[in-house]
This record gives sequence, C-alpha cells and structure tokens, in this order.
Amino acid sequence: MITIKNITAALMCAVAPAALFAEPVELRSIDGFISVDGEIVGYNGTMVSVETSVGRVSVPASQVVCYGAGCDQVISSNDFGLTAAAFQGVVIQNEVAPAGGTDEFVVSFTAPIFDTVYNSVVGAYALTGQSEASIDVNSSGRITMENPASNELATLQVAQAGEPSNAVVSTVALKGSAPASYDAPVDWATATGLSDQLLGVRAFAVIVAPGVDVDGVSMTELAGIYAGEIKNWSELGGPDLPVLPLQLPTNSTVRAELMKLVMEPAGKSIASNVLTMADGISIASSVNQFAGAISIVSVEDADDSITLAVSGECDAPVELSDFNVISGDYPLIRPLMISFDAVPETTLLSGMFDFAAGTTAQRLIAAEGFNNLTAAAQDDTEKNRRLNRLLGGTFEENERLAAAQMFQRLFEAERLSPTMIGGTTSGVEGGWNRAMFENLKVAISGSEMAGREVMFVGFTDNAMIGGDAALSASAASAEEMLGAFMRYAPAAIAANNVTLTSVGFGGISPTTCFDGQVDNANHSRVEIWVQ
Repeated sequence: MITIKNITAALMCAVAPAALFAEPVELRSIDGFISVDGEIVGYNGTMVSVETSVGRVSVPASQVVCYGAGCDQVISSNDFGLTAAAFQGVVIQNEVAPAGGTDEFVVSFTAPIFDTVYNSVVGAYALTGQSEASIDVNSSGRITMENPASNELATLQVAQAGEPSNAVVSTVALKGSAPASYDAPVDWATATGLSDQLLGVRAFAVIVAPGVDVDGVSMTELAGIYAGEIKNWSELGGPDLPVLPLQLPTNSTVRAELMKLVMEPAGKSIASNVLTMADGISIASSVNQFAGAISIVSVEDADDSITLAVSGECDAPVELSDFNVISGDYPLIRPLMISFDAVPETTLLSGMFDFAAGTTAQRLIAAEGFNNLTAAAQDDTEKNRRLNRLLGGTFEENERLAAAQMFQRLFEAERLSPTMIGGTTSGVEGGWNRAMFENLKVAISGSEMAGREVMFVGFTDNAMIGGDAALSASAASAEEMLGAFMRYAPAAIAANNVTLTSVGFGGISPTTCFDGQVDNANHSRVEIWVQ
C-alpha cells in the first residue's frame, strides 16, 4: 500500500489539458513500485495522468520522481496547474546543445585576508577534482578551466598592484538599497552564472562592561551611541551610568565594518571624542574594567566578555551564537562575496563558487576567522524558547489559529541553519540564497535525513500589509522557495526519499527583522525545519 504524501500548496488547482505533449517522461518511485513511461496528459491536484503504450495511467505525483524533458515542458506551460513541487523530484534529461561561452576575470580584494580565503576556495576546488572541466593552475596563480563538451572556457587571475579588475572579493550588506536582480527564487537557483556568490560570513560582537543591565541594543541605538547622541544607559532602559564607547583605529578591518554596518546606514559619523585603542584584546580588557563601556569587536576578541543581543529596526533582539550567525538571524554580520562586474557566461565559475559553500571549503574558510556555513541544527533550548512565546503571545483574531498551528507543526521538529530571503532579490541576496540551497542539498544527502520531512517555513513582515496578507504572502513565499529547491537539487531529494512541505506563518514570532536590499512592502524569510 502506497501512502500519498501531498507536497503541493492548498491553492493549487487542476484545469483541463489543452494538448498532448510530444516529449515523453518517466515517472519512477524510490521504492521501485511505480515505473511509468509516456506523456503527461492531466493532473487533478494529487494524481498525475500519463498516456502510455497500454493506455492512460494515473499515479500520485508526490510519490514519484519525474525524469525527462517532458517534465520541464509541462511544468513550464502549467496547463494542468502542475508545478515542480508536486513531484517528489524532477530530473531533466534532455540533450541540449553546448551552451559555450568564455569568461575572463581579474580578481581584486578589499582586504588582504580575503585573498587567503579566495585562494583556499579555488585551490581546494582544483585539487579535489570537483569539476568535469580540466583545470590548470600556473605558477602565477592564473586558473584556467576548460570543458570541451560544453565549449566553455573560464580564466581567473589575481590583479597585480595597480592593475584594474572586473571582479572583487569584499564584505557586503544584506540590507540597504540595491536594484532587483532576480524576480523569483527559481531565477537564482537555476542560473548558470550569478553576479555575486557567497564565500563566508564573519560576525562582530557588542561587548559591554559589567553593570550595564540592558536586554539588548538595536543597530540604530549603536549608531546613536557612537555618534555621541546617546550618552547615558538610562536612555536605553539601563542604569544611570554614562556610556563610554571604545573603537579600534581607522585602519582596522573591524573599524571599517563598524562604519559600513552601523554608521553609514544610519547616516551618522563617529563622534570625535570616542576613545580609540590599538587592538581588540586591549579593548576587551578595558571594557571589562571601565564602568559603562561598550565596543564592537571581532568574535574571537570578545572572549569571555559580556555580549549584548542585537536587533535591526524591529524589536527582535538576537543573541550572538554560531547558529544565529550562519542563519543570518544575527544582524551584525558581513557576508564575504565575490562580485563580478558582468554576470559570467559559463557554468564553470558558478560551479567553483557553489563549491565554496560546501563542507570542504568551509573548513578552510573557518580557519581564517569566518563562521563555518555548513548546515547545523539549532539548540533545542533556543527553539523551545521561541515556540513557548506563542503560548502567551497576543495575536490578531486571524493569527490565533496560525499561532497554534505553528506550535503544533514545529514542536517536534528541529530548525536547520539554511535560511533564505524570499521574493524579489538583489544580486547579493541571490548569492546568499544560492549558498543556503547548496548547504541544504548537502544536509539532506546525509544518511540521518533519509525519509524525513523537510519543511519550508515562511515568515513575512505584517507591519505594512496586515495579518491576513502576511499569512498568504508567507505561504506563497515558502511554496515558491520549495519549488525552486526541487529544481536545484532533484537528485538529492529523490535519492534520500525526502518529503518536502511548505507552510507560512505571516508575522507570527519571527526570529529577526525583515531586512532586504530591494524595496518591497512584504519582505519575507524562509526557514528550514525537519522532522
């Protein structure tokens, strides 16, 4: 007996077929009980109908992997209301002419350490034979990748002093203002070339002196402190104690990140009377000694100092932890990206920098002071704290049922760190999301994930659009993200018999603020939960 696992959205509808399709498909279940060859001719929301040599056969879409060019053809036409999310997996096997193309990029770095990270990634990629292309590295570090089968050629070399570059490795922001690069998740998920790709993430800690009794601090408040506008901790609900901000020298990386992360978005400058100290260790020692002191330092320099939770523009303080950093929940982070002046023409470069999000490359990158992006599970204590807030929360009438459903659905599940930015996205956001997909693909391929349910859980800011609209938008965003992942990792999904589902909870109990680069009234985030 086969159990039907419905992974389609409730809004999916069935319509009459317009025409038969010439491209055949093969529908095959993981357990081998279902194997059907023919042309897709119908779908009613649960069963997909196939015209075979022995007549019309109907099978549950969610129980089979769809193989062949006909899968892509019928999904893209959507005559039956059939999407990739309806299938357990989709594998396109059509023969296409080689795409061809040539890429030649000269890479520069905004800080010396980024050169080390870049070399670690491309060196490991070349040495571990990750690509079908032949890879040659010459004595000057010039990398040449060539794939005769696809007629593709790509070269990368590091810019010499004074030489212009057309690609840069630098830290970037996930909030701010940038033009839209991708209209929907499937665009960055299936793109052969991306303008930006993620290499790593580094975080910064807000440390304070003993006796500064506040629950957390927002990015706006940090800007006010360093601008000299907030002078006493009582202004932030703390004790009647003068605020004493400390900073690193202007030529330090952390000082530069403080400006880009905190001061520039707020349109403020650091006050001239802020004390400057030589290094992070000295600052951490001084903060522990001087009453009312505060500073922003690298995580490794924070050591055993008291750290504050940080929130964006909303009232959602996030504690500094490895999980909160690599999930993007913690706002005081700077993703490290390689950004190209023009979108690469070949698949060779996207393959190399997709590799950067994998386990092998991330171990090397973490050794340079960055957080390891490899997918991790959230601590049960933090998960339970969040869910328990639902029991005593105050919700609009239309959100109460959703809050109860959220508690029930997620209580026995665990959250994984990959977290995506939904909707229309900039190049930077698309690069973040692509790395999260790569992390998730690796995670679901592990033996411990076999047969499990992977939930795409959407959250949307309800401040601008209201509770009802936010619930609908979050559900749509989660379903859209699920469909994109089906296109990105069909083989991994099918091989491990993973079931995908999606659900949206609007603005109920988000973990962080909904920041984004593209101007949008319904920013959303999609979390990954498994059970």
